[in-house]
Amino acid sequence: MKQFILFLFVLLPFCVNSQVNETFDGPTLGADWIGKDRGQFAINADGRLQLNIEPTESGTASIGKEIAYSSDMQWEFDVHMQKSPSDKNKLYVYLYQENDERFCYVHIGNVGYKELGLKHHGNTDLISPQTEFEAFPLLLHVKVTLEDHERWNLYYKTDEMTGYRSEGSALFATDESVGKGNLIFTFYYTKTLSDLFSIDNVRILNRVTETPLEPEIPDKPEILPNLIEVEPFSASNLLFSFDSPVDISDAVFNISTIGDAYTKSYVDTDTKRVVSTFFEKKMQTDCSYTISYTGLKSLSGKAMQDECLEVILQEEGSDPSPEPDPVPGRPDSYPKGSVVINEVMAKPGNGGMVEYVELRNMTSASVSLHKWEYKNVTGRKTKVLPNIDLPAGGYAVLLDDEEKLSVPAQAALILLEKFPALNDNGATLQLWDAAGNKIEEMTYDAATSGVSWELSEGRWLLSTAVSGGTPGAVNSNPQIEEKPEDPDDPDETPEGPEEPSVPDEFEPVLPGEIIINELLPDPYAGGSEYIELYNRSEHALSLSALSLAIRKSDGTLSTRYPLTSVPHNLKAKGYLLLTKNLEGVTSFYDIADLSALCELSKLPILANTSSTLALLRTADKIVIDEVAYSSKWHAHSVKNVKGVALERIDPDAATQDPANWTSASKTVGCGTPGYQNSQYKNASSGDATGIEPPVWIEESGSYTVSYLLDRPGYSCRAFVFNTSGLRVAEISNHELLGISGKIIWSGIANNGSPLQAGIYIFYAEIYHPEGMVKRFKKAFLIR
Repeated sequence: MKQFILFLFVLLPFCVNSQVNETFDGPTLGADWIGKDRGQFAINADGRLQLNIEPTESGTASIGKEIAYSSDMQWEFDVHMQKSPSDKNKLYVYLYQENDERFCYVHIGNVGYKELGLKHHGNTDLISPQTEFEAFPLLLHVKVTLEDHERWNLYYKTDEMTGYRSEGSALFATDESVGKGNLIFTFYYTKTLSDLFSIDNVRILNRVTETPLEPEIPDKPEILPNLIEVEPFSASNLLFSFDSPVDISDAVFNISTIGDAYTKSYVDTDTKRVVSTFFEKKMQTDCSYTISYTGLKSLSGKAMQDECLEVILQEEGSDPSPEPDPVPGRPDSYPKGSVVINEVMAKPGNGGMVEYVELRNMTSASVSLHKWEYKNVTGRKTKVLPNIDLPAGGYAVLLDDEEKLSVPAQAALILLEKFPALNDNGATLQLWDAAGNKIEEMTYDAATSGVSWELSEGRWLLSTAVSGGTPGAVNSNPQIEEKPEDPDDPDETPEGPEEPSVPDEFEPVLPGEIIINELLPDPYAGGSEYIELYNRSEHALSLSALSLAIRKSDGTLSTRYPLTSVPHNLKAKGYLLLTKNLEGVTSFYDIADLSALCELSKLPILANTSSTLALLRTADKIVIDEVAYSSKWHAHSVKNVKGVALERIDPDAATQDPANWTSASKTVGCGTPGYQNSQYKNASSGDATGIEPPVWIEESGSYTVSYLLDRPGYSCRAFVFNTSGLRVAEISNHELLGISGKIIWSGIANNGSPLQAGIYIFYAEIYHPEGMVKRFKKAFLIR
């Protein structure tokens, strides 16, 4: 009797202050949930309340329960959304309703796709929606408070947030005489989307608790970029250097008595931020000029201060071959080959490139391109070049004036109106100087999409640059002027430069020999993304000739990340995990073999929701393995995928089959970096599907529940009952299992105390998304 009285005494405060505390543990809905549409609702496999219908037309369905009203109240509930709600697929949560008089209600989804707001029974906004959520699926934690019958507050948070964010507050007086009423969830659906919402963790209190808020990050005052220097690259080309990135889209650069720059380009690297400007006329030496710019902005869009500088252009020294100024009636004459066509991008594809032709000055003196002619012989088009100085060894890039292309600051960008289109199947191009001499002629073959033709040792080769071309810079296949000496044998000259190829003892990796085996796109806070590779061949393979890249939506590959710095070869049937931060992996997951983990400074960034990752040979771009993963591949029972890896089930099955991927089991810590996946399909398991009752393990001081299943994807609910049939402990609540493994249980009861020694009943229910459900019940001993 004492125990019984003590039990009521401990529980009494909770009963007084908490009207509703519903977690939908299921498997059936409690009788206290009421409404004419109650039969249309069910508890889904994720342990949430959801509409369970196949509608033929749009409609609404409501379900609720009776609650009591008080002057201070607090409503909390979780809403899981598969997709973004709308004005036709939305959820209304009536916090209190009596005799069809609706007081305040939360609406999720509305006209304009604003997600979250609070209205009263006149359908008027009390708290207008402010936030539009972008990433879906989304689990939203909603909290509403009422104080002294009139002060309303609306909060929300997601699993990525450490605290709540206030959506707003309002004053709206309620009827103090109201006693009991109903809490109602009303689902608005269309005939094609009835399962958009599901509800969980409904809690109503007759008091207001403290709401921990998301810490606000104070805005740091923006430090605007500063001009470092203005440097004349030539008499008509000025370089403006800044200490931080700038936006030049609306900028105007000017030289007094000469005018505005006719073209400008911006280069942003780790070491410099330079704006290169070109002017129609040259500045004269020993003359005073005013250089100015207006309209420059920081990358955040904040306007920078306009600058105005007084300068005098002076010559640093005598030029042994000074460039003669163009003389009207007597154009300059240059020898053949003084300027060459050095690169042609005829078929840019969709990789950020445009059609262009690159010129290179092969002489040791500056060349004036004034009145030169560029001819597309095949296209029967001719364009006259502007008065631009091409410095010794310098590059110029010709393209259409309506196109945009980033080139190095030292390169001349020549924008030509209606630039003659380059034929994809090949064409002949020429350069003629102002005196009418043909300086250069070349013919390129059929173009490859996204790859330029580059001149190398008198031959035309396809570019091997990651971007597909090198406009305004040294070609990826540069001319080799000298052969390097062998430092080990000075008397012996090697036949050519050493190429970063696969070592002699290893053959090139073939498609399918190495596969992408596990991915962590959405790590824990403080954790690191990772990519796991598996060698499913029968021999060791070198990774030095491979790269990783993200495939863009247009089908092209973005930046390639070579694996040349991987310190060792991947042995047969071996695993290798790649990450930018080893500590971000080892701090969160069990590590079976530290040598199977490799930290690389540069790897592709994995999008949380979906992306396409490719493993390819660097030289010939042959794809070894490729996966277009999605967060939807996670098991349905995994409500929060942060920190949960996606595992390949069968290494020999198709990479792109969504059924061949699922979440890593929680029983292994949600990831298996560098060793066999928890969801690895073990053919020897046959039809075995079993789970054993808890066994005491002396070394760990805990109980172990072992299981062996016939396939991945099972989730588990497991409880302990005493011999009177009362549930006294919970071992697993909708926990995703692997193919085989162990669940660790402390032996602690629901009330926080160790269970007393004796005989108990172990009950487990495992269920699969394909509809299979298996139940196990067996007696065991608590020691």
